[in-house]
Amino acid sequence: MLRITASSHSSVAKNYFTAKAADYFIDGQEQELAGIWQGKGAALLGLSGTISQKDWHALCDNINPQTGKTLTARQKQERRVGYDFTFSVPKSVSVVYGLTGDERLLDAFRASVRETMEEIEAEVETRVRKSGKDENRVTGNAIWGEHTHFTSRPVDGVPDPHLHSHCFVLNASYDDQEKRWKAIQIGDQKADAPYFEARFLARLGQKLRSLGLDTERTAKGWELQGFSLATVKKFSRRTEEIESLAKAKGIEDPDVKGELGAKTRSRKAKNLTLDQLRSDWASRLTSGERDSISMLVKTIGGAAISEDRGAARDVVVNAADHLFERKSTVSERTLLAEAWKRSAGKASIEAVEDQYRRQGFLSATCDKKTMVTTREVLAQEQAMLTFARDGRGACRSLGREPYEFRHPDLSAGQRNAVEHVLRSRDRVMLIRGAAGVGKTTMMQEARDALELSGHRVFAFAPPAKASRGVLREKGFENADTVAKLLADEKLQEQVRGQVIWIDEAGLVGTRTMVRIFQLAEQLNARLILSGDRFQHGSVEAGSPLRLLETEAGLVPATITEIQRQKHEEYMRAIEALSEGRSADGFKALNDLGWIREVPTDERYRKLAAEYLATVAGGETALVVSPTHREGDKVTREIREGLKTSGQLGEEHELPILVCANLTEAERRDSANYVSTDVLLFHQNAKGFRKGQQVLFDAEHLPMAEAARFQVYRQRVLKVAVGETLRITKNGKSLEGKNINNGDLVKVRSFNDAGDLVTDKGTISKSWQHVAYGYCLTSMASQGTDVHRVFVAQGWDSIAASSREQFYVSASRGIRSAVFYTDNKSELMEAVKKTDVRLSATELLLKGQGRPPVPSPSRTEGRQREAERAYG
Repeated sequence: MLRITASSHSSVAKNYFTAKAADYFIDGQEQELAGIWQGKGAALLGLSGTISQKDWHALCDNINPQTGKTLTARQKQERRVGYDFTFSVPKSVSVVYGLTGDERLLDAFRASVRETMEEIEAEVETRVRKSGKDENRVTGNAIWGEHTHFTSRPVDGVPDPHLHSHCFVLNASYDDQEKRWKAIQIGDQKADAPYFEARFLARLGQKLRSLGLDTERTAKGWELQGFSLATVKKFSRRTEEIESLAKAKGIEDPDVKGELGAKTRSRKAKNLTLDQLRSDWASRLTSGERDSISMLVKTIGGAAISEDRGAARDVVVNAADHLFERKSTVSERTLLAEAWKRSAGKASIEAVEDQYRRQGFLSATCDKKTMVTTREVLAQEQAMLTFARDGRGACRSLGREPYEFRHPDLSAGQRNAVEHVLRSRDRVMLIRGAAGVGKTTMMQEARDALELSGHRVFAFAPPAKASRGVLREKGFENADTVAKLLADEKLQEQVRGQVIWIDEAGLVGTRTMVRIFQLAEQLNARLILSGDRFQHGSVEAGSPLRLLETEAGLVPATITEIQRQKHEEYMRAIEALSEGRSADGFKALNDLGWIREVPTDERYRKLAAEYLATVAGGETALVVSPTHREGDKVTREIREGLKTSGQLGEEHELPILVCANLTEAERRDSANYVSTDVLLFHQNAKGFRKGQQVLFDAEHLPMAEAARFQVYRQRVLKVAVGETLRITKNGKSLEGKNINNGDLVKVRSFNDAGDLVTDKGTISKSWQHVAYGYCLTSMASQGTDVHRVFVAQGWDSIAASSREQFYVSASRGIRSAVFYTDNKSELMEAVKKTDVRLSATELLLKGQGRPPVPSPSRTEGRQREAERAYG
C-alpha cells in the first residue's frame, strides 16, 4: 500500500530521524537499513548515498546544506517541511522475508518503490505566480530520503515482520525557468495515490511471480498464494493492538486508525537482532504452517510463473463495470488503477494497459487528464436528452392566467419560478435555485396554483429526509422517495395524467432519470425538476440537470435571492460561491475571520470547544467535514467535551451495521467480503425474501443477484444518554413512526429492554443503522440548515475538497460558517477545483473537437428565461 502524510513542523520532521524519536529512520541497527538520498533534486544539491543527520536537519530547516543559505523563499515558522510517502508490502511478503532474509525479496521491493517514486517525481510541480500568472509548472525533480525497515513497532517488546519504506519528500524543487528552489505542489499526486499504489503493487507482484511466488486476491488487496489469512493474523499483532484501541475509542476510519498507531507506538526493540526475531517468529507457527511456508520458500528462485493471459482483460472489464456504475466518465488513471488492483499482480502493467486500449472506450483530454466512458453510458444520456428535446413546446400550459399570488413575501426569483411552471409548454421543466433561496416555499405556491387549474402535484425527492421529512413538514403530505415512485404501481396510477415534481433533482443519476422519463411518458405526466446543480451531485453516475440544460436546451427558471443567511457579508460570500466564484467567496469568508489556520494538534480541540459553547448558548450547530476521517477526529473531541461536562451518561455498547458501499460489481466478487459481513436483501432473490438479513456465505448466496442486496459490516458503537445519533437507513420507530436516513435524534434514556428512547420515538436495540450525529460529510449535510456551522477541512480532506463541497459546507449556516484548516493557501487552491463530473455526451463533443455548450451563469439563465417568456 501507499500512504501519504504531510509534516508541517521542522522539529517533528527532525524527530523522525533522530534518537529522540526512537531512531526510527537513522539507526544502523539490523532491523533497518541506513537512509539513502534519492531524487534528481538531491543530485542537484550534490547529495547522494547515505543520509547524514547534519544534512537532514539542515533541509528540514529549509537550509541548503552545501551553502548554509535559505533554500526556498518561504521561511515562516509553520511552513510545510515535507511529505512522507510510505510503501508497504502485503503481510505475507513481510513474513516470508522476515523468516528467510532472502535478499531477492528485498531487491524486488526496493526496485518497485524506486520505479514508482521516479514516476511520482516526474510529475512534481511548483506554483507559478509571476507576471500575473496563477498556475502550476512541472519541474520533474524532488529530494527525498529512502528509509527501508523490516519490522513494525513492538507489541510486548517484540516487533512483527513489516517490510516497508518511508520516502520522505522534502518541500523543495528546482524551477529551471525561474532558476530558483521553490515549494512543491503534490495535491495531484495525493489525489492520484491509488494510481501510484496500484502500479507499485502490480510491479511488486510481477517481480515476485518472476521469482516463482504466486499471488491471490483478498478483501484488502493480495497475499502470496498458499499463505493462510490465519497465519497473516499471527504476524499482525500491532494491527490487532491498534484495532483494540480503536474499538475502545469508537474509531472506525482506517486512516484514523493509522494515525492512532503512530501516536501509540512503542520504541523499536534495540536489544533484539534479526536472528533472534526470526527465532521468535518461527516459534509462533504450527507444524502445518511451517510446512506450508517451507514449501513456499522452496519455490523462490524457481521457474517464473507465466502471466495469466485472460487476467488483463477480465480485470479491465470488471473495473469498468464497477466504476461506471457511479460515474459517467472517469480518468484513465482511475480505471487503470482499479484494474491493476483487481489483478493482484497476475497481469503486468503493460498487459493491462494493452487490454484497456483494446476495449474501445471513448476518450478525450480534459484539463490535462485523459477521461474515458463507454457507449452504454452514452446511450443512456442520449435517451434522456431525446425525451427532453422532443417534449419542448409539445404540451399545453398548466396554469390559468392571470394568477394572483397567495404569498406576498415571495422574491422575484420565486415568482418567476412559479410563473415558469404555469406557462411552460415543455414536458420537462427545470427550476434552479441556490442554497437557501426558499425553494420549498416556492413549491408550495406553485402547487396551490396548479391545483387551482385542476392539476394534482405529486412531490418526490431522492432522500427520505427531504421527501418524507422536509416536504411533508411543509405541507406535501404524501411526498415520498423517488425509489417509491419507481417501485409502487398503485402510486403510479394515481400520478397518471398529473404533475410529478422531483425536488433535490441534482441528486438523481442518469440511469434513474431515464426511468423517471420513461414512467412520465407511460403515464402521460408532466415533470418538474428542481434543484441546484452547483451543489453535490448523485452517487449514481451522471449529472442530468446540467446535461438537460446545456444539451437538451431546457431553460430553467432561476432563483438567486438568498434568504437563509442574515449577515450581509456572509450572504455575499454565499452568493459568490453559488455562482462558482470560489476565490471571491473564500476571500469574503476569510475577511470575516471565519477561515482559521490552526496547527493539527490544536485544531480539533478548538473546533469542538467552539461547537460545544455554541450549543450551550442555545443555538443550533453542526460540524461538517469532507471526509469521515476528519469528522471522526472532531466527533471524539466533542464527545470528550460532553463527557467532561457531564452531558453524556453511562455508555452502552450497541451493535451496528455500517454500509460497505460496494458497487454491484464489487458485490458479485467474493474476494471483497469478510466472513462477518451481513447481506440485507431489499428485493426478493432466489431463496431469499425482501428484508431478510443473512451472514455472508459465498457458496450458498446468490452472488449473481447482487442488485437485490446490499452489504454491511458489523461494528459496535458506544452510546450514552444525551448522545446525538444519525439514522443511516430508512425505518420505523417502535411506535410506528418513520425514521429517515439522515435524521438526527437525541437519546433521552434506555428502557428496561435496552431500546433507545429518543426525541423522535423509541428505536429498537436490534435496529442497527445508527451513527454519531455530531459531524456530517458535506454530502450528508446538503439540505440542512443551522445557526452556526463549523467545518473541519485540513490536509486529510484535501483530496475530497472541491468548489461544490466548499459551497455546500459554507451555506449550511444561518449566522456563520467557520472553517478550521492547517493551511489556508492549500485549502484555497483545493476549493477552486470543480467536482463536476463530465458526462459521456460532453466527452464525445470534446473528442470531436467541438466543446459542449457552455453552462450559463444564473444571471444569463434569467435573461434567457425572460427572452423566451416575452420574446
